[in-house]
Amino acid sequence: MRLVNLQHTDDAYVAKAEITLKAFGVALGQKSKIYIRKESENAWREKKTNKKVSPREAAHLNKWLSDHQKFVEH
Repeated sequence: MRLVNLQHTDDAYVAKAEITLKAFGVALGQKSKIYIRKESENAWREKKTNKKVSPREAAHLNKWLSDHQKFVEH
């Protein structure tokens, strides 16, 4: 998972990530996903399906947010 964009809207953080699809160690392609974390709740959700993300994905997203939060908030 690679961070493409992180932004702060009025009531939420929005992160766009690229995910590399691999099989047997060979990269087959990439797909983009958009994640949203509303300020009123403490969980990341996938924008397309509105499902909570896995703990592994949440760890990545929280790390990116903590690293870049001061740059995206004005």
